[in-house]
Amino acid sequence: MNITDLLTITLRLAAPTILVAQGGLFSMRIDIFNLGLEGFMLMGCFTSIVGAYLTANAYLGILAAALLGTLVMLVYAFFIFELHVDPVVCAIAIITIASGLTRFLLVSWFKSSGRLYLPEGAALSTIQIPFLNHLPFVGPILNNHSILVYFALLVPFLVYFILYKTNFGLSLRAVGMNQEAAVSASIPVKRIQYLSMAIGGMLCGLGGAQLAMASNLFNVGMTNGRGYTAIAALILTGSEPIRTFWACLVFGFAEALVLMLSGEGYPVQILSMLPYVLALMVAILPPVVGKMMLRIRTAKTTGKLLQSTVIETENK
Repeated sequence: MNITDLLTITLRLAAPTILVAQGGLFSMRIDIFNLGLEGFMLMGCFTSIVGAYLTANAYLGILAAALLGTLVMLVYAFFIFELHVDPVVCAIAIITIASGLTRFLLVSWFKSSGRLYLPEGAALSTIQIPFLNHLPFVGPILNNHSILVYFALLVPFLVYFILYKTNFGLSLRAVGMNQEAAVSASIPVKRIQYLSMAIGGMLCGLGGAQLAMASNLFNVGMTNGRGYTAIAALILTGSEPIRTFWACLVFGFAEALVLMLSGEGYPVQILSMLPYVLALMVAILPPVVGKMMLRIRTAKTTGKLLQSTVIETENK
């Protein structure tokens, strides 16, 4: 197994989940548990392929996915904030609508019940960065990816900057912690909520676009649980952008490892468990390591106190 190829595939497979998870983070941070990430992502997949197919331009397909993701997320936000629909119920409706509508439109528009392939001229090209060719090991891993993969690698750090280095981020966190306190501090709560949801919708649309454009096709149900994986990453990391990024890379690595090992004759039934095993490790190891480090620090502190007590006793 070539480790360079494994890590290259990891970045490509993790990119959609990274984008969707960072989009879902904006919902989580305003105290909305957005279970519908799978549906928003699926709509992004379909819209990007249809847009690229009709215009013969991959970038217009990506733009269409981002716009539709934003629009649908704002509709979702309207139902939650104005009509006071339960977010989970509304999210289930979004997932159901996305699944049914994409199947229906695929048949009615393109006379296909399974897949829609992009013509060669509409495929999303990869970017060759010359200076990366001269970097050993890291260069081949980071080179020859689409613009959406590079954007996915940059987004977590942009989200971190927005959350912790801007006034908008401060207001967003305040709204998520305590809306009444935010109102008393003259923060425009509704504006912050809608803007946060709009950003999240855009990122979910882009995540769907990356998933579809990487394969140059739309396949019915092609998200295959990646939206739920993004939710799991957010829950495991406390909706922190950088930690969520690393968790998504772990999931991408597991998926890439399964893909490569399955081609070498290993049992698919065993390999299919690998992503879930790694997910459990991501969930279990941090608190376990934290407790171990706490015990070690406590033991050292206790040892120092005992040593100082013994010294004082001997001096007396």
